[in-house]
Amino acid sequence: MSASLAVAGLPEIAVLGTGGTIAGTATGDPSLPGYTAGVLGIGELLHKIPSLSQWTRIHAEQVANIDSKDMDGALWSRLAGRVAHWLEQPQVVGCVVTHGTDTLEETAYFLHLVHRSDKPVVLTAAMRPATALDADGPQNLLDALRVAADPQARGLGAVCVLHGRIHAARDVAKISTHAVDAFGSSEHGALGELIGPRVRLWRRPDAEPGAPFAVPAASQWPRVDIVLSHAGADGSVVRALLADPDPPALRGLVVAGTGGGTVHARLDAALQQAKAQGVRVEVASRVGPLRGDAFDGLSAVKLRVRMQLELAAVQQPNAPPLV
Repeated sequence: MSASLAVAGLPEIAVLGTGGTIAGTATGDPSLPGYTAGVLGIGELLHKIPSLSQWTRIHAEQVANIDSKDMDGALWSRLAGRVAHWLEQPQVVGCVVTHGTDTLEETAYFLHLVHRSDKPVVLTAAMRPATALDADGPQNLLDALRVAADPQARGLGAVCVLHGRIHAARDVAKISTHAVDAFGSSEHGALGELIGPRVRLWRRPDAEPGAPFAVPAASQWPRVDIVLSHAGADGSVVRALLADPDPPALRGLVVAGTGGGTVHARLDAALQQAKAQGVRVEVASRVGPLRGDAFDGLSAVKLRVRMQLELAAVQQPNAPPLV
């Protein structure tokens, strides 16, 4: 479903809705935290922003309306296809994606890794539902639209705009379960900020090795799981994954290791067994981004996304790019 808010001669932006808290409604008193995510349509969110039609033309499309905890590869493939469609339109200067906060950083990194246009993809979200008395969604969405329309955003790839700051897809992470300012960019810091309508960039993201990747078909995402190293980890989870008879077969494992990426000895023994069976194994840190390795700065969830795309490239070497 798509619709256009058309004013001739203005910069055109595609806005794709996927649900999340930004599209949520309270189940009772709007001053209380209870709500249901993914209720309102993208058109309803856009109509909450005054004077929008005076400076941009919007093409709105509802790609999904889910709680982002339920995001999966099939929906990523569909979303990437719709992003590609809109960015291929010569009159469209950028694309905004509204999303839930729970998996925002994963979707952003996926879109960044498959991005083939110099036009920006700007993801935004909210920590409070649309019906809250102090909803943060309208301002975040307005800021995202301003970034998407700004010529400085060309070449940034996929970024996240939240609480007045612009975050690189590689660096951004949710760091609070309740604060409105719930996202940070680790040691690198944000790419920039918004001061009213003005976009100010401090730096640009580094190039991604191997990117852009082809987008896997909805049913062709390689199975990659994440395991945690912890006191008493004995490798039983890994052995259970290896023995799972249900397709798809396990193709990769990301380990959220202790400290600088260390792994319990008994868990490591099971991982060596996985490697012997052809499963790719990579280690991140449960503490935070590792420094100085091939996946410098990647969390376990983002390392999983990259591994899936790399494995899919081997599995489908001639797959046509969607983005």
